[in-house]
Amino acid sequence: MSTEYEQKIRRGGGVAEHIREIQDAIGATADELPEEDAEAHHGRRLAEETPYGIDMVNASYVWPKTPVMTEPIKICVVDTGYDLGHEDLPTDGVQGYNQYSELWSDDGNGHGTHCAGTIGAIGGNSIGVTSVNPDPSKFTFYIGKGLKNSGSGTLAGVKAAVEACVEAGAKVISLSLGGGGYSAIDNASYEDIYDQNVLIVAAAGNDGNSAWSYPASYPAVVSVASLTSSGSRSSFSQYNDQVEIAAPGSNVKSTIPGDDKYGTKSGTSMACPHVAGVAALLWSHFPDCTNNQIRNAMINSSVESGSAGWDEYYGWGRVNAGNAYELLKNGCEVAGGDSNPPADEGLSYFALGGKDQGVPQTPTIAPSPIPPCPGAQERFEVQILTDDYPGETTWTLTDKCDASIGEMMSGGPYSTSNTLYSDMSACADDGQQYEFIIN
Repeated sequence: MSTEYEQKIRRGGGVAEHIREIQDAIGATADELPEEDAEAHHGRRLAEETPYGIDMVNASYVWPKTPVMTEPIKICVVDTGYDLGHEDLPTDGVQGYNQYSELWSDDGNGHGTHCAGTIGAIGGNSIGVTSVNPDPSKFTFYIGKGLKNSGSGTLAGVKAAVEACVEAGAKVISLSLGGGGYSAIDNASYEDIYDQNVLIVAAAGNDGNSAWSYPASYPAVVSVASLTSSGSRSSFSQYNDQVEIAAPGSNVKSTIPGDDKYGTKSGTSMACPHVAGVAALLWSHFPDCTNNQIRNAMINSSVESGSAGWDEYYGWGRVNAGNAYELLKNGCEVAGGDSNPPADEGLSYFALGGKDQGVPQTPTIAPSPIPPCPGAQERFEVQILTDDYPGETTWTLTDKCDASIGEMMSGGPYSTSNTLYSDMSACADDGQQYEFIIN
């Protein structure tokens, strides 16, 4: 039985909070509501427009640089589809995955086309909008029909679309969707994809609360929070310990199907493609880095947006492509950490997510092996369970048969009450007499 995988596009914060954000937003022209609840502002301009989010993530800093990949990086958008033939979207080389008896190249909803436009609307053509990756010769799209034209889908359908992206060779997968609870099977699946050196970016959720939304809250997925044009948190953006990074998501203008061709939407769904686009832009210039290193480079170069360091509302801060590019010039390991997991582990070993992502892991020193007992002796262990007065507990173990040995072991006083101490052992001869005294 399939589980309905609904996008969370009809839930926002309180009216008063929305009004305050509207007053704070720079150039805001409509009430801020998640996605389709916001009245879309359509219309075309004769000259190309740069949506505010493109400047906010500093994508243009990287545009003049020359990618060093042997072939264009492949970016996958799993969503409601793609308006193939749109005047401002790439058509050459775009491929996709069909399901639900619907075509990936037909977006009857508009949500997927809007997200794709933020990632890769064509720049420099004097029409419409530009994007994070405005040069279609430097990347290719793969479109996974993970959601129906209605905007909903199934867990199995989303998973099938993601797997199709991986099989097609996508390096970055953008998931502006969410629904369902935690699944150990799906968690393992996303870890497996991470082990294949693929980076998945997802929307943190639009419920405006601290709940975990999936797939964003799986450790192997980058969870993206939403910002207004003033850089403050969007009221609908979910906050929790898996939120990792933030990007513009309120009143974002991008491509849509139909005669109007361009429209404005709000949601963490709109923030997600900013980060996915930046990840692809960076990776095309530093192809020797792993997915985890690109991920950490974005974190380590992000712009502080809330409290110093990490916080649950903004993660590590606002993504900044220019900062990350300069950091990566110092080397993948300097920018993003180790790329060699321990034996029998994959890259998902480094995928901790949210507040723990990118934090250097302290190597665990293996305990020294306990040497075997000589001859016929056998090893025994002393375990002490303290009471409410651990500072008054001491003990000794004495060999009563061999005076030259005398006291063999001792312990205490202890510092923690009601705690089992069991790291003490010694070798003993069978048949010997030993005296154990506890005080």
